Amino acid sequence: MDSNNTEGSTHDIEEYKALTTVLSAHLGYKAWALREIVNPKKLKFDSLADDEKTLISWFPDYTVQLEHSAALNGQYFELVANSMGPSWGAGEPQTWFPETSADLNRLLGMMSQYVREWSSDGEEEREISFGRILGAAERLFPDIDSRPDVEVLVPGAGLGRLLVEFVKRGFRTQGNEISYHMLLNSNFILNNTYCENNFALCPFIHKSSNVEKRNYQCRQIYFPDFNPSDMSRITEDHPSIPVEELMSMVAGGFTDLYGPFNKNKISDLVTDDPLAMEFREENSGKFKIVATCFFLDTATNIIDYLRTIKHCLCDDGYWINFGPLLWHFENDDNAYNVKVQAADGKVIDVPTPLKGLELSRDDILNLVTDLGFEFVEHESGIESSYAGDAKSLGNWKYKCEYWVCRKKK
Repeated sequence: MDSNNTEGSTHDIEEYKALTTVLSAHLGYKAWALREIVNPKKLKFDSLADDEKTLISWFPDYTVQLEHSAALNGQYFELVANSMGPSWGAGEPQTWFPETSADLNRLLGMMSQYVREWSSDGEEEREISFGRILGAAERLFPDIDSRPDVEVLVPGAGLGRLLVEFVKRGFRTQGNEISYHMLLNSNFILNNTYCENNFALCPFIHKSSNVEKRNYQCRQIYFPDFNPSDMSRITEDHPSIPVEELMSMVAGGFTDLYGPFNKNKISDLVTDDPLAMEFREENSGKFKIVATCFFLDTATNIIDYLRTIKHCLCDDGYWINFGPLLWHFENDDNAYNVKVQAADGKVIDVPTPLKGLELSRDDILNLVTDLGFEFVEHESGIESSYAGDAKSLGNWKYKCEYWVCRKKK
């Protein structure tokens, strides 16, 4: 068999595994949640002395409420899996790879993301971050009828709310996301919503600390608070804007699809795949705005991110950023392979740690200017939570950076 075909087949299997373990996690959520949350509480209550059980006689009803909440979450995730699996070419569930514990745990973040992006509970967070980004874009391009000519890129698009908000304002916007969890769920919510608040989750049942009232833990969050298919506001006022053509989503790595090609940096993260090579060439100098929100600290190499932003921005294009510096790989001991040509001419894989390049805020600000950007606006120390619980007794606050930079010619 041709080695290239073997490599392609192996890649396809790995992609199928990556997709279907996520789908399997959606189907397996309910059973997992019962094992993780409900069963330990039942066992703990049964272990108590009779007088202790009397003191908290409400506890069995509480576990029943948690069980119902887990079932509600499971029902929604099953709906996502059963809807998205066929459309993503995943075949029948019995052919899917089994879920991993990491895939299941990521569903907890997924529920928090729904709160942040698509519920009224996340409105305040969105206004602090999305509001600043969108406000800057509107000031830079005040003529609504000309905004379809303004191409915007939103890397790390998550569940797609910022993408939708740009389109609502008339901008031609492309989202980019690498996580199958995010891609499947954003695809579902963007294409299967027909009215506001027609879905529900109980996203807080996995959090037992800092709970003021136990019914808060089981409360339902309804979403989406805005129907992403409803663009009537802009179409009525600006009928010439082709809203249905303004939105797109691309799956894959940010630097791989939008950054400059460097043959000395071919790796697991930046490939020489022909389709990726063609796509990144098409994206050179394409966008007038790159909007990064809670995204920069997902970099394993922040220099690559900055060069990618510069590469895909047009001359005098704008980079709008909001977010903290919670470096995602700071404690990650994994490595990725960089292909290096050895002295004998052979190409070998050299393991490179994901962690190690966690720079300070001031160092990043210097890098931004050194790499060819100039600051138009800049504000530091903006306090914001991320996917927080407004009713929790304890919430983490970040001191975030906001800036608008212009790419120098």
